[in-house]
Amino acid sequence: MRLLVSCIPFDGGKSGLSVYAREVVKALRAQGHELTLVLEPDVEASSLGADVAGVWRAPRWTRRAVASMLWHLFVLPLRIRRHRKEFDGFVICAANRRACAWYPLPTTATVHDLANFHVPGKYSRSRMFYLARVLPFFAKRAQRLVAVSGATKADMVRFWHCREEDVTVLYNGLPERWSNGHTVTRSHGQATEGTFEPSNLRTASEASLGTWNGERSEPSNGGEAAILYISRIEHPGKNHVRLIEAYGRLPRALAEKHPLVLAGADWKDAEAVHAAAAASPHADRIRFTGFVEDAEPLWREAGFYVFPSLFEGFGLSLAEAMARGVPCACSENGSLGEIAGDAALTFDPLDAGAIAAALEALLAEDPAARAARIERGHRRAALFSWPDHARGIAKLLEDYVADRKAVARLFRIPFAKTTEPEAAETILAMARAGRDRRAAGGRAGPPKIVVTPNVDFVVNAVRGWPFRGDETQWRILREADLAVADGMPIVLLSRLLRDPLPARVAGSNLVPDLCPRCRAEGLRFYVLGGAEDALAEALAAMERKAGFPMPIAGSDHSFVKLGEEQPEIVERINAAKPDILFVALGNPKQELWLARNAAALDVPVALGIGGSFNFVAGRVKRAPRWMQKCSLEWVHRIAQEPGRLWRRYAYGLVKFSWLSLLHLLGGYRR
Repeated sequence: MRLLVSCIPFDGGKSGLSVYAREVVKALRAQGHELTLVLEPDVEASSLGADVAGVWRAPRWTRRAVASMLWHLFVLPLRIRRHRKEFDGFVICAANRRACAWYPLPTTATVHDLANFHVPGKYSRSRMFYLARVLPFFAKRAQRLVAVSGATKADMVRFWHCREEDVTVLYNGLPERWSNGHTVTRSHGQATEGTFEPSNLRTASEASLGTWNGERSEPSNGGEAAILYISRIEHPGKNHVRLIEAYGRLPRALAEKHPLVLAGADWKDAEAVHAAAAASPHADRIRFTGFVEDAEPLWREAGFYVFPSLFEGFGLSLAEAMARGVPCACSENGSLGEIAGDAALTFDPLDAGAIAAALEALLAEDPAARAARIERGHRRAALFSWPDHARGIAKLLEDYVADRKAVARLFRIPFAKTTEPEAAETILAMARAGRDRRAAGGRAGPPKIVVTPNVDFVVNAVRGWPFRGDETQWRILREADLAVADGMPIVLLSRLLRDPLPARVAGSNLVPDLCPRCRAEGLRFYVLGGAEDALAEALAAMERKAGFPMPIAGSDHSFVKLGEEQPEIVERINAAKPDILFVALGNPKQELWLARNAAALDVPVALGIGGSFNFVAGRVKRAPRWMQKCSLEWVHRIAQEPGRLWRRYAYGLVKFSWLSLLHLLGGYRR
């Protein structure tokens, strides 16, 4: 695929977001995708470590964060729109920091964390307002949303009010040499590449700390195992101060044996962390390395890893520690407990005493328990793969493109891009497939559900402030196996949204088309609901036109009560063994009945047809063809039954117009 990838912000290459952008770009490129990167003015493509087709560089005036946010929101989409034919999709690497006001290309937007909702004072007031109020409105309009953990997805549902089905969890990964069960094993103080085996494990007492200039040296005390924490030095979010307090509570003998190493560049309020370290009773055993370009020496010397952050969306360094065979302790909240599983000791990050107790327990584990913990860590680490993550992103885009070719999602209802003959053939194919299953000795059902939403369906089901809707009906329409647009206003709206439906597919036209064709296909249909005499007249009319009897398996005109169980109705339908079930109860009753009884029905396909047999019988006259094509059939219906229909159509016209305006302004896009 030809992908445009936004790597903004890159944080100077010194944060988890920059690691994510770098690894995703490399993985996508390795999988054969052609990439064009959107970069900040001072970031070079070479810093992302992959050969790319091109670079779109933000202008120099976007160096300030506010300018960068505005450019990404409003200017970048304009440029994408001009060049949209050059790309197949757009990837936003940090949608919890940057979004677009609209998305001219199929877009995946990756959200790493919503820490601003969990950590008061994490950022300035203006930035907190942007992250909480402005960004979510635009970010969740992207066609596909990605969360890097289940915890982040839960936060998106809770704080951004996303629907669960709209968010896909794709775990972050590990560098290639740490994935697929490979890790660094240590033997006699040397690091070697190898496949993890329990026999390769060494206890923490075998580690050596040495000097901090990247060189190995044998410690004079016979061996030290450092407690490592890799994170930018940021207060209060990364929780260094409580970690330092907890470390200060350890017995002096443990501190002598296990120095605390804090690796990372100074960020917001780092001076509070340095002050806490200076005041610690074990200040001489706490070391700050600053930003480390190559962390390999730190990992080589680490005996334990601690991750006390108040909140994380994933925790890359925790996953890497488990892959490297380093015993871990981490916070129990956010995603850290999820990522660690049963491989790490967890603690309440707000309780320095709990952190100290977890550290002491981790340091005191016997060799067998520690070996088992490390083995569990390797199993957890095997779940995290950058190639898998990149494939997941590409598949989301590919599936969206394929889905868009097949359906137009209006009000989140997947209307099939089909014509009346094609829709009839699809229904017959469903019926044939069920008949073949029954012939092979299995069940024909539960049925594929076909719905024919018109404006009245939409008005009854869809909500949009200040109008209410019925969530159950809306869900049924969204989850139907085939939805066709039985209304020209819906077709016209699809064209305004530049996702056009080819034609209106009227349910009242499908019935007289399907019934005669059932005979040629060796299929039979069953009718539930409607007036018995209207059905008889409709069958007679179709038989006169076709010249042969209609293959009806039976009918049931008993009164259907949605509030009561009526298993005898389902039993009669199943006993007749029809291939198609027509439910003529009217909207929304017919769709609600089908949803409630689908699991018990042994029928290949079922569709609600409302009063279609009244039209076929001639009891209700259809509007002239020109009125149908001009979307004026409602005028004809009101003229026929003004006392009953004018209020309903007036309300429906107002609500549908309002819902359509909301859709045109960006609502319901997902």
